[in-house]
Amino acid sequence: MSNQTKIPPAPLSCYDNLEDTLSYTWSLLARGVKDRKSAFHTPTIATIGADNAPQLRTVVLRGCDVEQQRLRFHTDKRSAKVLEMGKNPTAAIHCYDAGLKVQLRLGVELKLIDGSGFDEAWTATRPMSRECYQVTASPGSPIDDPYDALFNADATQNGEINFAPIAAEVKTIEWLYLAAKGHRRAYFDFTQTPVKMEWLVP
Repeated sequence: MSNQTKIPPAPLSCYDNLEDTLSYTWSLLARGVKDRKSAFHTPTIATIGADNAPQLRTVVLRGCDVEQQRLRFHTDKRSAKVLEMGKNPTAAIHCYDAGLKVQLRLGVELKLIDGSGFDEAWTATRPMSRECYQVTASPGSPIDDPYDALFNADATQNGEINFAPIAAEVKTIEWLYLAAKGHRRAYFDFTQTPVKMEWLVP
């Protein structure tokens, strides 16, 4: 029997209170880091490709810093998304939990993490995860056979030279809650001081 505790439906105070809505939203994101069964564990991120077309990918949420309003995920530094964020760091993140009936749309700015932040993220990775960064060719490279994707732990320093932790600094959050007694939609802008909070028509 699973020892996971279920997240309760959005509380009544959250339904009619912007501050509680924001607190509840961050709790869902924080839970997504630890709970692999959470819909918020694997959000979709949208970047702008080299051809100026939107590019969508599923990522694994690895960190959530509520005080800094920052999320973290990991990727291969040779991947297209790293090149894309170098040209245009503006991105969007989407999450939806069908059970909770909560959708989140986040406006973010992406940045590569270096220094002690890089070291902490790398140290926290599991051996199985590190294997992903030990492939000698860049992600997306054409190969004749699926078995041609070769791993070399020595050449890649156990994968560390290809590892890229990315910080997603949250600029805005749009929250949508689908409820039988009436939907709720709220918007939060962290670029404003104090944080701008307002209700929107669902």
